[in-house]
Amino acid sequence: MGLWVTIAIWLLFVAATVRPPLIRGWPGFLIFIMTMTFNEIPVVLLVVFLLSIAATALDPSASAGAGLGAAAAAVLVVAGLVWLQLRTGSTRPALEAALQDALGGERRKVSDPVDGRTRSHWMTGMLLPFQRRAKGVRRLRNLRYGPDPHAHRLDLYRGDGPSRGRPVLVHLHGGGFSQGGKSREGVTLLNQLAAKGWLCVSANYRLRSAGAFPFPLEDAKRVIAWVRENATTHDADPDQIFLIGASAGGHLAISAALTPNEPRFQPGFETVDTSVRAAVALYGYLGSRGADPASSPKELASPDAPPLFIIHGAHDTMVPAADARSVAATLRAASRSVVAYAELPHTQHAFDLFASVRARDAADAVESFLHWVRA
Repeated sequence: MGLWVTIAIWLLFVAATVRPPLIRGWPGFLIFIMTMTFNEIPVVLLVVFLLSIAATALDPSASAGAGLGAAAAAVLVVAGLVWLQLRTGSTRPALEAALQDALGGERRKVSDPVDGRTRSHWMTGMLLPFQRRAKGVRRLRNLRYGPDPHAHRLDLYRGDGPSRGRPVLVHLHGGGFSQGGKSREGVTLLNQLAAKGWLCVSANYRLRSAGAFPFPLEDAKRVIAWVRENATTHDADPDQIFLIGASAGGHLAISAALTPNEPRFQPGFETVDTSVRAAVALYGYLGSRGADPASSPKELASPDAPPLFIIHGAHDTMVPAADARSVAATLRAASRSVVAYAELPHTQHAFDLFASVRARDAADAVESFLHWVRA
């Protein structure tokens, strides 16, 4: 009976991941919890499943009554996990198509990264999904960028070498404005760009009751101000600042990019230049945060917006893809700059939490977009 229960639980999780019900609210959150890990590291879970089945099968009392039905269900679990890994191959073509659509002949292929070599992430993404460090990249932790001794902290990622004039990528984490932190998402991208000569910044901001609108937006701008003030100290170019955010951080990245030098959101540093070259949102919540129109990126749409890139999962049960698609269309209609939108097939929320194949492909796409903006 124990073997049947083990296989049935695994089969339920795999089935929900292969075809998740796209529902909102708390049910959508539960589906996200069930499926995100299965979607990003299925090979690791395949090994765990086989070991758990082997351990259970060795116990006569647990495996009693198991027969062909249990074996067939186990085969379905294995086939489902293999299929989940194989279908991550749809990520790169979707990103290619989005950049081709937005940039046309001016674009640089995602498959032609900055170092000029064709890149494949299958082996590293499958075998090293928990990778958190990159060779030659140093991380300077918990620098203070504002008055709050707890919330106003950031980390710097930079590679070896004496190069000056480094472009800067500022990363803002997700968590629904209630939790999360600067060491969670986006580490794959931060390490990748830092190894190639960027200065990468990952920042905390105020959350929960202290994170009501517009306080996190003020914090995002305060990070930009800190970077601009301290750029030369860290061999960076103060005129080459880019934003990227995940989930709630995507809201902040897009909102900050659309409100450059807005005194209302820069209390105490009203005269500081907080403009950025471009912004990227990964699985971003881009809706309103209240009655104030300025809390909605749609309402901030402007002809003078910098280039934007929105990447979202088609199977996102936390923030439906239709919402992100609608905001991207509104921003594109208003802006004179590029607004690229990529909808990734079979992709759940928080797809860059691990250093998975999908996260690495997305990092390549972001790098390609930022390279195009700089050029």
